[in-house]
Amino acid sequence: MSEKNLDPSLDPSTGQFIDPMFAVMIAAAVAETILVWVKKSAIPDFFTLMVVMVGYVNLLLSWFGYHKSVLKKPILGSLRFIVTVILLPLYLLTVVLATKPFYCVALTYTAIFFLWSFWEYLKYREHSEGESFLSLQLRPFNKMVYISTVYVVMAEFIPASSIPILPERVFSLADPIGLTVIVCAIVVLRAQKSSKNSNAPISKIFGQIKILLFGGQSDV
Repeated sequence: MSEKNLDPSLDPSTGQFIDPMFAVMIAAAVAETILVWVKKSAIPDFFTLMVVMVGYVNLLLSWFGYHKSVLKKPILGSLRFIVTVILLPLYLLTVVLATKPFYCVALTYTAIFFLWSFWEYLKYREHSEGESFLSLQLRPFNKMVYISTVYVVMAEFIPASSIPILPERVFSLADPIGLTVIVCAIVVLRAQKSSKNSNAPISKIFGQIKILLFGGQSDV
């Protein structure tokens, strides 16, 4: 079906159609966090604040990244758009689940990173570029999230007394360590996406972070 007759503002291949949906997710996240805190005059603990902050930042970076990606490789099939729509409420969950046990948030990030790679696979298929689904799933940032989630879940459900050879801190610090690893995975992902060379050495990551934060010349 030809897309020339479509209103550009409603064409999912341009990335414009998804903008209102991102805006709704952001509004819902604000309503479930900041507005609730203001009404109750209660500020959550530091860890909860960090979980919420990471969720917001990831949501915004995903919005920017979606636009850059579809501008370079427009959506040609419906499946990639459907995956995008599925991802949106998951972004919201990473914020609103902040007061729940952290393993719930970690599992949500696992689903997000899995679907991101699936989205990438669909993109390559649409544009006839050979890329293995398994190789996309085994990228470093995906493995970081998957491993950290397993760690957090195990620390949540396995009593420390059942594994006496491990220090108690391995269990008690699982949540902050897991969040830190997830943050690092997001940074590595976005830095790699912003890099002109996806195989750029780690020394270039900091330069790409500066581009992400303050702008600059970079390929998508």
